[in-house]
Amino acid sequence: MLDPNQQFRGGVFHSSIPDGRIGADIRITPSEIIAEPSAEALTVMDPSQVARMPRWVIPLSECQVDLGGASGRMVFCRNKERDLTIFCEERGFAAMLGDRSGGMLSEQLHVVKKRQAGENHRFRFWLTVGVVATLLFGVIGYYSVLAAARLAIAAVPISMDEKIGSMAMQTIEKEQKLAADHPATKFVTEIVDRLKPHAAIPEMNFKVIVIESSEVNAFALPGGQMVVYTGLLKKAESGEQVAGVLAHEMSHATLRHGLQRVSQSLGIVAAIQFLIGDAGGLLALGSQAAQTSILTSYSRQSETEADLEGARMLHEAGLDPESISAFFDKLKKEDGDIPGVLVWVSSHPLHEQRIESIAKFKSTLAKKEYTPLDLDLATVKESLK
Repeated sequence: MLDPNQQFRGGVFHSSIPDGRIGADIRITPSEIIAEPSAEALTVMDPSQVARMPRWVIPLSECQVDLGGASGRMVFCRNKERDLTIFCEERGFAAMLGDRSGGMLSEQLHVVKKRQAGENHRFRFWLTVGVVATLLFGVIGYYSVLAAARLAIAAVPISMDEKIGSMAMQTIEKEQKLAADHPATKFVTEIVDRLKPHAAIPEMNFKVIVIESSEVNAFALPGGQMVVYTGLLKKAESGEQVAGVLAHEMSHATLRHGLQRVSQSLGIVAAIQFLIGDAGGLLALGSQAAQTSILTSYSRQSETEADLEGARMLHEAGLDPESISAFFDKLKKEDGDIPGVLVWVSSHPLHEQRIESIAKFKSTLAKKEYTPLDLDLATVKESLK
């Protein structure tokens, strides 16, 4: 039940107040709303101001109500001239207004609440539309820039690949690197020299080092610097199988998959650098990506592209394109999906499809007599520990 003598805590806005606003104690009579400065407000006021401080009255018959505040539940009561506002957020204030006004102000509050609910609904709707639109345009813009950056890579000079590859090479452990005149190094170098004239970028300066390790792996960095592990040489059954691996890895370099990985790994910033052709910025970003885990891990699409480009190189060099799939098939049968065995073999499940793709590609090439490599892999294996 409502207490007719209840007093509420609230406030007043009026030009007669020094700061324009003051805390107030509010009562509602059957005919008007009365607000007087609260005791707390009076204690912080100058005594001369307190003496002149009036009380404020709004007749219920002239009262215009509204809702607002941070919670949306604060009731604002304004006079007919709208130069005086008495406001309160306490529970029961709105109900008391309705009771003392004979329901007149309750009807006003109902209309205000209904309008407020509609405005909130529209706000949430357009906010949602705005957020979705922003995200949509942001995503479209983001991927458009990345796609454009992939196209812009072709305009970046090869020297940029070489610099990034050189920085990456500095991070590789070289204590176990074999000498340039070691049989294994000479063996691999001869294969690269045979393939190099048939590379998609003939001017790329391929350099190869051999590292003594049981790991069965090889990779090419941007710019053509290559690393071959002795575990791969020990595993191979012929020079052609090694050539298949090297042709595949050389193709990653000539197709510039390393720069694509820089763009993908470092995201929109790298993409913008590619688009504006900022060589200094690209080199700085490339130094962040100068790790083989970034520069030599590729997507399935890139691996397939390297398969087919490597097959083309082998064919042009007078070697059987199926040398690529022959060695990988051997690893698959002997070792299965072992992470230590050539990453692209163990990480991509569609192995059979790729072998079939190479065979199909070979069938489209002009007929050619293939000439086996005149290299002694057995002697190379004997030279290794």
